Amino acid sequence: MSRSDDVSLVVNPQIVVNLVMDAHEFFSEHKVDERYESMALDLVRRYVSQEGMPRDVDPFFGAALFLVTRHPWSHPNPLTKTEFSAKLRMKESSLDWYTESIVEKLGFAILYDKSQLPFYVDSQGTIASVVNSVVRTSVGEEVVRSIVRGSVVSPNALAERIVDSLCSVVKILPPAFEQELHNLVQRKIEDESKRLLTELGGRSTST
Repeated sequence: MSRSDDVSLVVNPQIVVNLVMDAHEFFSEHKVDERYESMALDLVRRYVSQEGMPRDVDPFFGAALFLVTRHPWSHPNPLTKTEFSAKLRMKESSLDWYTESIVEKLGFAILYDKSQLPFYVDSQGTIASVVNSVVRTSVGEEVVRSIVRGSVVSPNALAERIVDSLCSVVKILPPAFEQELHNLVQRKIEDESKRLLTELGGRSTST
C-alpha cells in the first residue's frame, strides 16, 4: 500500500469539508472568478482527500488557483509565478512548493510554450482523458496490425499521426503546444506499447 493510499483511508471527511470552505473564503477575499474557483476547490478536495491537511493553507490555496488559471487554453497567459504570488501577497517559494506537490501527487502534465512558461494539464481533465483514449486505441490497433502484417509503425510516426488528429481535427490544444503534445504522446505510446506487449507475451506463454 502506498503512502497516499494509506492517508486517504484516515483523512476525516469533515477536515476536507472545512478546508474547502476555508478555500472558498480565501478565493472570495481575492475576488476569484467563480469558474476558476470551482476548479481550484476541486483540486483542494482531491489533494486533501489523498494527502491530508497541508501545513500552510494559504500558499496551498494559491497553488491550486495558479494551476487552474494556467490551463493550456489560457495561453498566451503571460502572468509568471512571481507576479502571481505578489498578487496574492505570499512567498513565491511557498507557492512553488505546493504547486510542485499538487502536480506530483495528482499527476498533472506540464506543457511549456516558446517563452518556457508552464501550462498544466489535469490528469482527470478533458484534455488528458481524450489524449489517453486516443493513444490507447491507436496503440492497440497498431499492435494487432503488427501481429497480422509483421510490420511495426515507429512511435514517432504514430505520435505525429495522433498529434495531427488532436490538433488539426479535434483541436484539443492551442497550436503553441503541438511539439510539447508530441513529446507527451510519444511517451504515452511507449508506455502503452510496453503494457500491451507484456500482456500479449504473458498470454502467449500461458497457452
